[in-house]
Amino acid sequence: MTLRNESTNIDISKPRRQYYSDKHNLTSCPECGSGLIQKSFPILLYARSDSDEGEFITNLSGSHFCKKCPVVVFDTYKVEKAAKLGIRAGKNIEYAITGFIDMDSIPENKRHLEMGTEENPIPLIDFLPDLHNQTKTAGKKPGRNDPCLCGSGIKYKKCCGK
Repeated sequence: MTLRNESTNIDISKPRRQYYSDKHNLTSCPECGSGLIQKSFPILLYARSDSDEGEFITNLSGSHFCKKCPVVVFDTYKVEKAAKLGIRAGKNIEYAITGFIDMDSIPENKRHLEMGTEENPIPLIDFLPDLHNQTKTAGKKPGRNDPCLCGSGIKYKKCCGK
């Protein structure tokens, strides 16, 4: 059984390509331009700072799914906030979302067991290959006239800073 919301038709078991965005009102897909649907699903988040690191499960409300193509866009602010809450965040926090967790695929007879053990592995839905190297580093936002971090070769203000 897959986690599916019939009213918005989001199938979490389908692998997706991930993007991060600094815009709080995300409305269109970065690949096809279609509309996005905001839904909360559990994710596996890895975070590292100068003083701590860890991998943990959190329910992220900043997930925006494309209606047409296999894309999910994460709200950078919400991911950073979850990463800082999950570890003792010092300076220079880095994070990566490892994948979605398909809670409905856990067999009924194993739901009482701790997740992530040999008897009950985490049912992780991996992402499709990253086309644009979107791993974000908090606190290292470039200046308007600096080269964009996405590697496009143009200024940040003309690219991801729009």
